[in-house]
Amino acid sequence: HSRALEGDPGLRLMERLARKSGCDPVAALDMEPEYVKAILAPLGMLSHPILFITDHQRPEILERLLADPEIGPNIRLIPEEASW
Repeated sequence: HSRALEGDPGLRLMERLARKSGCDPVAALDMEPEYVKAILAPLGMLSHPILFITDHQRPEILERLLADPEIGPNIRLIPEEASW
């Protein structure tokens, strides 16, 4: 799920969560292909479809993932009209 957290409040939230969890404070926001692959590879899921949900505020994230030769072909964009 790619979603922009608005400005400084979102970054402060991520920094606070990172301090408590020991995780990278921006990796989940930037959603780099290597980050996604680092999560999926140990689970043996690199060849499975990757469902991508976004608010379209950072289209460069989807573009980067689609451009990656390893995971790009597996990206499935969930249409905006889909709702649960």
